[in-house]
Amino acid sequence: MVRIVQKYGGTSVKDVACIRSVANRIKESYVRGNEMIVVVSARAGVTNRLISDAKRLSAAPNSRELDVLLCIGEQETVALLSIALDAMGVRAISRLAFQIGLQTCQSYGNARIENIQGANIEKLLAEKNVVIVAGFQGISESGDLTTLGRGGSDLTALALAHRFQADRCEIYTDVNGVYTGDPKIIQNAKLIEKIDFESLLRLSFFDSKIMQDRSVAFAQKNNIPFTISNTFGNSPGTSVVEQTIQYESYVIGITNKTNLCLVSCKSSGDIVRKVLMFFESHGVALGFIKHRYLDDHTFFDEISLDMLDFLNLQDEFSEIFRPYLLSLRVEENLSRIDMIGTNIQAHPKVAQIFDIIPQPTILRSEYGKHGLSFLIRSDNYKDLLNDVHDLIF
Repeated sequence: MVRIVQKYGGTSVKDVACIRSVANRIKESYVRGNEMIVVVSARAGVTNRLISDAKRLSAAPNSRELDVLLCIGEQETVALLSIALDAMGVRAISRLAFQIGLQTCQSYGNARIENIQGANIEKLLAEKNVVIVAGFQGISESGDLTTLGRGGSDLTALALAHRFQADRCEIYTDVNGVYTGDPKIIQNAKLIEKIDFESLLRLSFFDSKIMQDRSVAFAQKNNIPFTISNTFGNSPGTSVVEQTIQYESYVIGITNKTNLCLVSCKSSGDIVRKVLMFFESHGVALGFIKHRYLDDHTFFDEISLDMLDFLNLQDEFSEIFRPYLLSLRVEENLSRIDMIGTNIQAHPKVAQIFDIIPQPTILRSEYGKHGLSFLIRSDNYKDLLNDVHDLIF
C-alpha cells in the first residue's frame, strides 16, 4: 500500500463522461489498497465563464468577492466526483479548503499557502475513504476565501503531497506530459520523459499552460518528485525530478504566446517604476521591458503584455499617466517565441534561427544564457514556430 496524491485539471473533468472516466482511474488505484487524496480543478471553461459574468457587472470586480465567486468551480467538481465514486461503490468524501485548514495570506487572486492543518484527513484515509479536495482555493486568517492564482490546483496537490508525505504525486492533464513544444501546434514536438525542477520552472515561467511556475518552485524547494501525464491515455508521461544529466549546451523546449501587444511611450518624467507597479497591482505579467533616458531629457519606455489585459486597463492607464505622456503607441496582434535552455548562446544552431525568422518580422529580441526570445509580427507564426522547432530538435 502506498499513499498517492492525484490532481486532475479542468479538461480532465469537463463533463459527466470525463468525471466518470476519472472516477474509474481513481478506483483502479483504490482497489489495490492505496490511500488516495485527489485534487480537482473547476471544469474546463467554468472559471472563465464566472470571470466573464463578473466583468459584465463591473469593469474591475472587487477582488475579495471575485475569489468567493471563483471558488464555486472547484466546489462543483469535488461534489460531482465524490458522487461518481460513491455510485461505483468507492467510499469518497469531498473537502473544501476551509475544511482541511488550508490557510493562506490575504492576497486575493494570487494567495500563498502558509499552512495546512489537515483537519481529519489522516482519519478519513485510515477509514478507507478517497478524500477529494478542491484545488485552487484557500482560506485566510480572517476567514476569507482566497484563490492561489491560475493553475493553483497544481500547488494544492504538491502542498498536500508534502504535508501528508505522499509516496507519489501524479498530475493529470489532457496531454501525455511535457513536450519540447506545444503538441497542439508543433507537429514534431517530442515528449520529454524526464526533466529536472529547474528546467521545468523555466519552461513554466514562459508558458503557464505547462504548469503554474509557483507550483514547480514549491516542488523544487521541498524536493517533491512528481509525474505529469494524460488522464485518458496510458503514456508514462514526464517524470519531474531533482536532477537530470546536464549537457554543456542544450535547448529544453520552445514556448510561444500570442495575442500580445507592444506599448511604447515617451514621457516627460521617469515613470517606469509607477508603470510597472500599475500593472503589477492588476496582476498583469509583463515582458520585453525597456527603459531609456533620451538626449532631450525625456524618457522612453517599452513593455509587452497580453493585448486583452492592456485593452481592459487602457483607459485607466491613460488617465493616470496622461500628465507625463508625450506620446503613446500600441502595436497589437503580436506573438512571442522563446527558446529555453542551458548555456544557450553556445548552441551550434542558434545563429540559423535568424535565417528562419525574417528580420522585418522581428520587433524585439532578447538573448541571454538561458534563453533566446523574439517578439514578432506575423500571420504565420505557427509555421515559424514549427520551423524553429525542427531546426533545433
